[in-house]
Amino acid sequence: MTELLDSSSRSLVFAVFSVFVVICLMLCVITGADEDDRALVRSDSRRLRSWQQGVAMGGDTTTVATVTVLVGMVATTGFDGLGVMLGSLVGVLLFLVLVIEPLRAHASLTAPDLLDARGSGGPAVRVAWGVVTLLVCFPLLVVQLVVVGNVAAAVLGQPGARTGCIVVIGVVMTALAVSGGIRTGVVMIAKSAIALPVLVVAAGLVLHRFGGDLGRLLDAAALGSGTGEAFLRPGGYTGDGWAGAVNRVGQILGMTMATLAMPAVLMRAIATKSPRGARTVGRWMLGELVVLYGALAVVGVGAAALAGGVLREAGPSAQVFTPLLLGRALDGGGLLVAALACVLFLTALAAVVDVTLAAGITLGRDVLAASGDRRKERVDGAASRWSAALTGLAAAAVAVVCADWNLVVVSTLWLGLCGASLAPVLLYALYWPGFTARGALWCLWGATVVTVVALAVSPYASGVPGAIWPDHDFRLWDVTIPGLVTTPAGFLLGWLGSVTDRRRTGGAGRPSGGASRVPSADEFRRLPRS
Repeated sequence: MTELLDSSSRSLVFAVFSVFVVICLMLCVITGADEDDRALVRSDSRRLRSWQQGVAMGGDTTTVATVTVLVGMVATTGFDGLGVMLGSLVGVLLFLVLVIEPLRAHASLTAPDLLDARGSGGPAVRVAWGVVTLLVCFPLLVVQLVVVGNVAAAVLGQPGARTGCIVVIGVVMTALAVSGGIRTGVVMIAKSAIALPVLVVAAGLVLHRFGGDLGRLLDAAALGSGTGEAFLRPGGYTGDGWAGAVNRVGQILGMTMATLAMPAVLMRAIATKSPRGARTVGRWMLGELVVLYGALAVVGVGAAALAGGVLREAGPSAQVFTPLLLGRALDGGGLLVAALACVLFLTALAAVVDVTLAAGITLGRDVLAASGDRRKERVDGAASRWSAALTGLAAAAVAVVCADWNLVVVSTLWLGLCGASLAPVLLYALYWPGFTARGALWCLWGATVVTVVALAVSPYASGVPGAIWPDHDFRLWDVTIPGLVTTPAGFLLGWLGSVTDRRRTGGAGRPSGGASRVPSADEFRRLPRS
């Protein structure tokens, strides 16, 4: 992608991008706080109104992978990329209806607090949840750093500087996340206030280019993608036959369940002012994401129509640059490219800061402190900061190694773990009185193993161009999106672990010493609102 920008427009893009980066870093410093991480999460949310908190949660859900990998999937595969967006919106709707209000009512900082309150927790469950959360956060961080490193190198016009960009940006973002704390709600609102209008404008320019005729746009996209009518039908990414059917259902199911249990989103939902306010927050979150995904769908289809040939020639790695390629096609002067590059940087910055803090809090509070003295919140805060620093730096190192990988592979890993391991435990803890600590452990550890093995023996790992090890072939099946297998496996393991737990009581269905039963809907509505 050395010719992403010509020499006449590179100076403008570089100047705008550089000024924007400096402003973003200053914003992060200004919004710093002296409180420990535990207090920071609460105080940040308490200062925000419901609509502001909803916008911030929408920003939590939107990562740089959403704006690049997902748009790239739409541009190259058409219908299947749109299926991912549909799954995400369904997940947000279910999160709003099923999770956000009762979660806020029972948890104080992280999801294991809910498990403790519902009688299915304990130190072992807290550690297991924390480890799986880290396995979700780590590849998510890697994707953010790879994308922003590639974008920075392209803006500089020096592809060979990609490694240096990844390392420098990773270190800076990690330092911002742990040095005194950042009020991530402010950063997320700023991200949404900038990214959403830019993407809506880009979508509007695409529609204007085709006279507002969606039919013309889709026809041009089908032609530009090189796949013809197949662009408008399922199978462009998921494939045909039984494997394609499993991929398509698993794609929507996996994305839906993963959206229910994204760690940073859960922490922000827990930190809202009250359970009733959490519902209002969720509605704002859903509204923002509907507009965002609508804009991204048009941007992706427009990229296929206007830059499909370049995407085909460059291969899967070009998906990172899909929004920038569309910007170049729409505006040869480079201003739109600069705006889109700024959006990608700010999106990555906000995601890295938020996910790093979530990983640090999880590691410090749920993993390290679970087996030690948890009476001192100060210890939790210090451990969280050191944990966040180690997580961010390790992610930067791994991002250098994974820079040439197909980022869809890495994204599939964290989405699969989130949907198959965390989401079933969350839903069981909220709605099944018979769920026990043993069921939680079986689900967390078992579903994680099933997900990793399913991806390890898939074409993502070996045997095909674009795999992690294309020169080796240890595939056992052709399924690349195993959500149809891994998610039910997670629910099944959680059920089996619970029903075979000898500590379950015959009447209440709760382990001895556990919490009381789940309140009914009427009882829940009468709970005191803090």
